[in-house]
Amino acid sequence: MKTQIVRSSRHNPAIQISAAFAAIIPMALLTTWFYLLRDSAPDQSEFFLGPLLFGGGMIFWLLYLHIVICHDGLQSLGLRVDGILKDILTGIGLGIGFLCLRALMQPLLIGMFAARPVNTEIIQLIHSVSSNFWLLALWLGPVVWIGIAGFEELWRVFVLRRLWNVFDGPRGRWLVIMFVSTLVGIAHAYQGPAAIISIGFKSVLMAWFFMATGRTRALIVSHAVYDSVQIVMAVVEIRNAFQPG
Repeated sequence: MKTQIVRSSRHNPAIQISAAFAAIIPMALLTTWFYLLRDSAPDQSEFFLGPLLFGGGMIFWLLYLHIVICHDGLQSLGLRVDGILKDILTGIGLGIGFLCLRALMQPLLIGMFAARPVNTEIIQLIHSVSSNFWLLALWLGPVVWIGIAGFEELWRVFVLRRLWNVFDGPRGRWLVIMFVSTLVGIAHAYQGPAAIISIGFKSVLMAWFFMATGRTRALIVSHAVYDSVQIVMAVVEIRNAFQPG
């Protein structure tokens, strides 16, 4: 009986789609509130606690949906025990590749879209964080690895896996990849239209990698490397801008 329930859950379109939207809706609500409804930049506590609490909470929520509601195993999320070193090295390579891709796309996208106005509140916040070693370590550590990279990549592969169980076959899988990547791009709309295109395209490549390899750890590493390098570059640039003379 238990085996029948597990098989039924994995192949029940209603359960799979409901679980996918149970993951999508919190993301949509957070994006709407944080970037569209509020009229001020986050303070320092929100800057750190927001990603950690929401991202960490969402990781548990996604695992609950995956294991308890959908009766699926961790391997289908790409969370395997083997190949840790390979995933780390692959992830570093992917992260560097995505940074190179961004450098190639950025001039074209900047030429297509007007530059966004500088948010002075965010600049001041990053400057205050960059001046404190422990806050910077917290940002480049748990915030990036758990609250951003770990959560976002687990979210991506969870929604992909749920919808692939309904829309199977090459065409169905690619339609799901385009749908999920569009959502990811829109979630970064606060960064401007150039970011929607750039991040959406990167999401297509990351989803293709997961479809081809079934490994999530490499994606988490690549995402963390990608974000960390950009954070360091922003910190250096802002520190230089605040230097007297």
